[in-house]
Amino acid sequence: MRPRLYPYNVRAMSGLWDTRSPAEQRREQSGLLRQTVLQMALGHVPFVVARLKEAGVDARTFRGLEDLGRIPPTLRGDVFDPGRNPEGARALVLHGTEEGVKRFSERAVLLRVAMARLIGGEEVQRLAVEAASRSLHVHLVPGAGGTIPVAYTRDDLNLLARAGARLARVLGLERDDRLLNLVPAGPTLDHWGIFYMAHGMGMSALHARPRAGDLGAALGAAFEGGRPTALAVPAEEVLHVASAAAEAGMDLSELRLLVAVGRSLSAEERAGAARELAAAGAPEARVGAAYGVAEGRVLWGECVVPPGHAESYGFHTYPDLDLVEVLSPESGAPVPAETPGEIAVTPLGFRGGGAPRWRSGDLALGGITARVCPNCGRTVPRVGPSVRRSAWLRPVVLNGAETSLDLREAGAAVARHAEGWQLEIVRRGAANELFVYLVTRSEDPDRVIDLFEELERMEAAPTQIVLSTPEQLAARHRLAGGAWPRFWERTG
Repeated sequence: MRPRLYPYNVRAMSGLWDTRSPAEQRREQSGLLRQTVLQMALGHVPFVVARLKEAGVDARTFRGLEDLGRIPPTLRGDVFDPGRNPEGARALVLHGTEEGVKRFSERAVLLRVAMARLIGGEEVQRLAVEAASRSLHVHLVPGAGGTIPVAYTRDDLNLLARAGARLARVLGLERDDRLLNLVPAGPTLDHWGIFYMAHGMGMSALHARPRAGDLGAALGAAFEGGRPTALAVPAEEVLHVASAAAEAGMDLSELRLLVAVGRSLSAEERAGAARELAAAGAPEARVGAAYGVAEGRVLWGECVVPPGHAESYGFHTYPDLDLVEVLSPESGAPVPAETPGEIAVTPLGFRGGGAPRWRSGDLALGGITARVCPNCGRTVPRVGPSVRRSAWLRPVVLNGAETSLDLREAGAAVARHAEGWQLEIVRRGAANELFVYLVTRSEDPDRVIDLFEELERMEAAPTQIVLSTPEQLAARHRLAGGAWPRFWERTG
């Protein structure tokens, strides 16, 4: 029997999480979703309290997956809209209380709190309550409108370590591997997801990059005379790490795995990195990737493939730790399985805060599939195989000012004022124009004025708002073509 060195990872190591049937996964997810929504709403996450109230959802009667569609997906703009959420981003962080833990926690937490009092008295019980209710570790995700905090309680960090152990297993790492983590340190899921991968698995690791900067310098300062068996680097650096290691004098002869962190790799990137590693003395090293939604809670990984194999089977998710959906970027509605769309996540069992159905803005080419992985045999949902971050964010120059236009945010604003619509970006050299075509619900001119002002607050004041008939709009959609004809970009 394997020694229980990391009690919170025993379930991760058992393999049960990745071999359950889709029906078993859905039953478990439904219960966890019900509990998570209850904790968020009644355990004091202010944004979720207001969000559910606005949608007319009573968390106490929420039934899980069958009621998921009643909760509107959350965009970054919803958080930073002062009219709808005056507290801003801090409303996403748990304002936990001892009463909230005792009233709205699952049995395992209640049992632990009760046992803490029996064993150690009130002080130990207080620490057990704090582990479930006090946010003490925060990631920060900058972007349009402000910075999103992603907060973890102590219990959440245990879940992050569990996810990390699973990530290591999916990637093909073992406890006796030696990891060199070259993802720049900072309050990001990319860095801490790899940190807790090593922690959860129990492998030795050196986290050697205190800040973003010269890769060669970080390699030169790390593992003098040592031979890592695994390297984790930002995905953008996979083609440079072998040459940088050679310049630093690092011996890569024992390297088994190069992990690209942050996004998927193209077949060309994967093959190029493998060639570079072979030239640097690591011909058997494999190249894999780890990715997670920046505002999410865990990193997902690609399963083990043979050396030189350029195909990816997608990112393997953890159905008991997060609920993953793929939505239409235009409407926020779920799309069919294996259809490209926007990744949305709901953390399951995490207590530090957050929001259900967080729309990430990341594109999953191939969508999500529940098919058994043909490579490793795991039955968990897989995202991808390719993922593109911030796929609907466009750098534009509107009205003489540089800005980043989030097509999803602008589309959601227009949809609140129209029955049908299309956003058109016309690029004219260094300047751009934004046209909004819409079929209004009424002829009230104030609605068009309200829309213009809302887009103006988003730094996306349109060049022109064009009122159209349904037939005219349908013709424009046909002209735009593509997967999402409501978003049309063209050169003028």
